[in-house]
Amino acid sequence: MTPISRVAHAYDRTRYHPPEVSGRIATAITAPVERVFREPHFLEVGAGTGRIAVPIIARGYRYTALDINPAMLEVLRNKVAGVARKARLVEGDARELPFERESLHAVIVVHFWHLLDDWQVALRESLRVLKPGGFLFEGWDQSEGESEDWRIQQKWAEILTRLGYRLERGRHQQRLAEVERALRQSGLDPKAKPVADWIEPRSPRSSLEIIRDRLYSFTQAVPEEVFRPSVAELEQWVMDTYPDPDLEYPTHWKFVVRAARMP
Repeated sequence: MTPISRVAHAYDRTRYHPPEVSGRIATAITAPVERVFREPHFLEVGAGTGRIAVPIIARGYRYTALDINPAMLEVLRNKVAGVARKARLVEGDARELPFERESLHAVIVVHFWHLLDDWQVALRESLRVLKPGGFLFEGWDQSEGESEDWRIQQKWAEILTRLGYRLERGRHQQRLAEVERALRQSGLDPKAKPVADWIEPRSPRSSLEIIRDRLYSFTQAVPEEVFRPSVAELEQWVMDTYPDPDLEYPTHWKFVVRAARMP
């Protein structure tokens, strides 16, 4: 397995929803579209390994999953091999979508805008390919309250500060606010609501591994010469702080869907 493939599998292992949560998310996205369009065609940009795509594909909808990372798509391809009759996986860039204007009924974007500096281009492309009356769905996981996972992140930030590096977090929420302003300036009326909540058991060791494998987007800009010693120090702190680093603690989550409809 290549290093890129290992990251894709690690991402898939740590970014998941319980089955009942996946079902609620799928219903929240598909039900409004079903009420308006017959045989709707969904596009997801930045589909990753398919935690949003798989339950919708399994319901038999026409679905195109686009991602720029072929390793992510390969994991997704293996997941939907038996149910992908109406699914298409496309390696491509969200800033240059290979689809005709007004050709799709819904576009899905989950945990993606903050990964792009020129997100405005991708947003314009997403709106360009939507039919009149089509839907743009944005989605994100939102943690509820502080958790051991958050405490470990905070400790890592403190270590990095001591090493002379300031960790920047919160870009995801800032970008969501920027996208909402852009949508409203375009004459759209995005509305957000939580559609599912759940508790994820997570151990201090797994929280450490997520940072070590750079699975959080805020880890990726940290220079390697700072990253390696900071993670080594964090690992030692985790082992000293938690008598059993494999003991799981509850992390409370909810999933939010924001929907905007084209005129």
